[in-house]
Amino acid sequence: MMRTMLATAALAFALAGSGAAAAELSPTLGTLTITTLTAAPSLDPTADAAAWTAVPGVALPWDVQHQRPSSELSTARLATDGKFFYARFDVKQRETLLQAQHANNVGDGTDDEVWVDLWPNGNKGFFYQFAATSNGTHFQYSSENTGYQPTWQSFGANYDGGFTVTMKIPLEIMRGTGSGADWKVQFVRVVRSTGERQIWSYSPAQSNGDDVTFAGALKGMKPAVAAKPKPRVGVYGLGALGSPASGLTTSRAGADFSLPITQTASLFGTVHPDFSNVEVDQSTISPTAFPRFFTEVRPFFTQANNYFDNFDCDACPGLSNLYSPNIPTPREGFAAAGHQGQLQFAAFDAVGDGRSDAAESFGYTSSDNHWRYFMENIAANCNLAGTTNCQFDAPLVHDYTFANGLSYNDGKHLDAYFDYGSDSGNQVLIPNQAQRYDGGFFLYDQNEGIAFSSRKVGLYYDPADGLVQHPDIAGYGLYGVKIVTFDQKSPFNSVGVSGFIDRYHNMFGALDQSDSALNFDALTKSRIDVQASIGSSYLLQQSGCVAAACIFSPISQNGVGLVWHSGTANSAGNFPNHGGSSTPTSITFNTGRFGPGRLDSWQRATTMRAGMRGTLSLEADDTRQYLDAGGTNVQWLERASYGYTISADSSFALGVRRIVGTPPLIFNAAPVNCTTVYVVRPGIAPPCTGAWNLSAAYHHRSPHDEIYAGYGDASQLSTTPGFVLKFIHYFGAEKGT
Repeated sequence: MMRTMLATAALAFALAGSGAAAAELSPTLGTLTITTLTAAPSLDPTADAAAWTAVPGVALPWDVQHQRPSSELSTARLATDGKFFYARFDVKQRETLLQAQHANNVGDGTDDEVWVDLWPNGNKGFFYQFAATSNGTHFQYSSENTGYQPTWQSFGANYDGGFTVTMKIPLEIMRGTGSGADWKVQFVRVVRSTGERQIWSYSPAQSNGDDVTFAGALKGMKPAVAAKPKPRVGVYGLGALGSPASGLTTSRAGADFSLPITQTASLFGTVHPDFSNVEVDQSTISPTAFPRFFTEVRPFFTQANNYFDNFDCDACPGLSNLYSPNIPTPREGFAAAGHQGQLQFAAFDAVGDGRSDAAESFGYTSSDNHWRYFMENIAANCNLAGTTNCQFDAPLVHDYTFANGLSYNDGKHLDAYFDYGSDSGNQVLIPNQAQRYDGGFFLYDQNEGIAFSSRKVGLYYDPADGLVQHPDIAGYGLYGVKIVTFDQKSPFNSVGVSGFIDRYHNMFGALDQSDSALNFDALTKSRIDVQASIGSSYLLQQSGCVAAACIFSPISQNGVGLVWHSGTANSAGNFPNHGGSSTPTSITFNTGRFGPGRLDSWQRATTMRAGMRGTLSLEADDTRQYLDAGGTNVQWLERASYGYTISADSSFALGVRRIVGTPPLIFNAAPVNCTTVYVVRPGIAPPCTGAWNLSAAYHHRSPHDEIYAGYGDASQLSTTPGFVLKFIHYFGAEKGT
């Protein structure tokens, strides 16, 4: 219903604080002179640290999660030979090691872990992170590309009282200007069971362990700068086999490519793309009166998505100027994106049959990382009358969106912003109702925060390639949070209380949306998480609503939740989402007035180990709406999946899902069934279906090849029987680089 900025949302569950401990320490921003080796050090994690005596170690003295000195010793080392980075972590750990994951790039955020952050251009340019668990399973992230998956090596070994991890990271998989003078580095270690997050370079005012502002300087990189990027061409061949009635029997080929134009910018594109078996199951029946946001997984769009919608927003409703899942898979697409100094830019054009979707963005960040300006233009055009290719409400659409924003963040206590946008085209019937104004601030420290925003979103500010959950609103949002953490002797890890309130009116002055909420969250040392919420939400009917016929409908859901084997919370503003458990069990119950009746909703889910390399997940959710006019709408989601890790680069998965029954009503008062047509906001009502979705997939990855073999598609509501076999070969650079 609302979407707060990352720092605000994370603070509600993560920011911890011992004010006294923080006051005792002054900032210690590190400087590390890289050791240049003539021969690679031993990567055997069982070898004694004496094998690394030529490489000085640095300690990780600060727990940024709880704002206090680290409770256990961790040491990191970093060296280079001009072609690779070599890293070694030696850590002491009294807690039981969590090491459930065995497949690279699957299940991050569940096990004890160490990582190194690297910024080849310092405060400017791309961010890279290389993480590994105590058994050597690894993950990587980059602001260059959300699909970043190069080849690198990691090894892990456990011993009584701790573990050791070693890494070998090619310099050629990172992109920088080549000066070698601006590199920054950070070392991080996470204890999942306690939430402790140790870092090397720090400030007591810091809330995010991966913040470049507080990272240490990496000196001596002149002879070992990031390599000149290579071009990449990924060619795929696909065969699909289905029943004659399905029409799925086919074969096809296509390619995607990336051509560097500078050290930090590239041209990239796709021709005849196919995105089979790339999406996970995101289906849900969680009650909502608004369109849902889903994660983009198609490679062409994921490479550019980091460059769009980079606006600050506090205490926000859901609003995205560019929501790429709204764009159908194009016949071909071309794009350019990158950084140059303190500037970032991107542009793409996705071309389909009678349709094109184009966007451009530009951003500037000050050298001290405090000020940021961002702007973007987005255009959607479709010219095929009487067809469904446009996938809009009308077959002829010409829509143009402009948006820009200015923000300031001092990195310690204040974030403030102002955004403006406008929409135009043949779908905008009232031009002065096609603007967006949004401004606010966020005041915070390690223990508490408060955010306030004021905004106006016009009735016709609704970008065709975007997603505005609620246009035609004017009003404010207010959010506050207080976190208390406890010492090692307490059974509790942290307790938090947060509150939210908003009030929005429409263009005629009528109250359109009202939300009030108070949330409680308690996390124990044994990873039991208890959550509770109370409040109320109301929404004015828009579609089919005239004068006295308008309905100001309740959409409230409050209740309690309990999670066993809960994950630990994240630091505010953390780039990747490190946090969670590989085997959680949760049960949540919510109830409240929802439309023309009372709605009870249950969510039940569990994940358990099935042998050393197998995982079984089960879920059963239901909603029951007891209508005032009589009758009950009941809907169920039943889901099961099994995953097996064959090796670090190979996995197999099975999935089955069914959604049955009738979704809850929002505005109608009469009982309905699955064939009844009733008035809701566009795109809201989930379909009634009793169809089963079956999927199976095998995936193998090597440095320059990928093999997919699958049945069905987990992303679809129901699967048409068919088998898919796809092979991809990458010439030049590797996937996502």
